[in-house]
Amino acid sequence: MDLLVCIVKSHRHVEEILTGYLELGIRGATVLDARGMGQVIAADIPIFAGFRTLFPAAAGGTYVILSVLEEEQVARAERVVDEVCGGLENPGTGFCFTLPVKSVRGLAGEIE
Repeated sequence: MDLLVCIVKSHRHVEEILTGYLELGIRGATVLDARGMGQVIAADIPIFAGFRTLFPAAAGGTYVILSVLEEEQVARAERVVDEVCGGLENPGTGFCFTLPVKSVRGLAGEIE
């Protein structure tokens, strides 16, 4: 199993990604509100407020989507994220990565 971590910059994208996950049969994900480095620097450190234009994603929210998936589900889930975000290679859209999961408890209803 793998933990798929996706960081996206739009709440609308989060909703579309979760809908896409459901269509793939992925029934479990956790969404966290987050703040990226650019958001913190632009908002909380007055000396850097002028750099706001250097961080295109500094405006708006950041969301972290966490999903524990079977290995064969990862590529399909990543495709959903890429399609919804219009290509993760574009700056300020987000990114995804996976981590191996050695042990899972409590997901019996979400994982077949």
